[in-house]
Amino acid sequence: MPFVLIQGTFHLANRTSAGVETGFEPDGDSIHFKPRKRTLLDRLERVGLPYRLTNIGSTQLRFEGIDALELHFRPDNGQESHQPRPLADESRDYLTGRYRLNPVPYVQPRGIRVDPPLQRDAAPGYILSRALEAQGRPVAFAFVGEPTAADGSEVRLEVPLLRRSLNYRSLANGHAYPLFYDTLFADLRSALTTASDNARSAGKHLWARDRSQAGLAVNAQDDLEQDGVLFPKLFRRLTEFFTEPQSALPNFLGWLAKTEEQVLDLVENNFTHFDNLVEVAGGKVRLRRRPEQIVFVSAKTASPVVAPWLEV
Repeated sequence: MPFVLIQGTFHLANRTSAGVETGFEPDGDSIHFKPRKRTLLDRLERVGLPYRLTNIGSTQLRFEGIDALELHFRPDNGQESHQPRPLADESRDYLTGRYRLNPVPYVQPRGIRVDPPLQRDAAPGYILSRALEAQGRPVAFAFVGEPTAADGSEVRLEVPLLRRSLNYRSLANGHAYPLFYDTLFADLRSALTTASDNARSAGKHLWARDRSQAGLAVNAQDDLEQDGVLFPKLFRRLTEFFTEPQSALPNFLGWLAKTEEQVLDLVENNFTHFDNLVEVAGGKVRLRRRPEQIVFVSAKTASPVVAPWLEV
């Protein structure tokens, strides 16, 4: 299935119904995008909630193939949390810099919500997308500047074009982890894996402090916020766990097993669950695989051909 090319502008600020500017909360793998033609969003496959538009006509994106350090994760039954700062801020600032929107003022002391008025906003660009994720956000590869194809075109994303995306560049510069779902084509996944491997080998940005496989000593949420430079998917699951009663680390794997989060282990070439690729020992938690060696089964997948345990 090809991607739909949608032209538009990337935004840091919204407007209230009274016309007052109010800031968004961009991060290292998400930003608001206003399509020139809103109806093009109707062509994206829907697996859960529909897309939602703000007062300025923008919708929040979810970048395909990457997962940046969390700046403002809000579990359903807990308080907002974040991964170590300013490392997480720098991943966000890298993206806003690529849009040529820096410097961006943020409301202090949290430094998360954009604080208008802005020197620059509405950066021109385009996205390539095929689907909305479960919460209604377009899952997209994002690009700055003018596209080579017409607005609304169906585009086959080849690796040379992928390398021009902000997704790829963020990964290649060590500002994000790879996060793969079964909806991502294998050739694109391979190119993103190479970018991640190179960034890791060079110790770029987050990789200089990454604890995903080495292990992180963690007893409470404060430890995650101070030292938790690790795969954000694992950070989110730990954060959700620490909102529960009896949330001592030795109980984490049992809790995670109950989520039955389905994955493909690319090392063993075997379908399993996420908890089987996580280890808790000696007061530390770690991934037993590199992030790019795990493919998560998406919300849209219901076929036993892709996930044979669904027949059980």
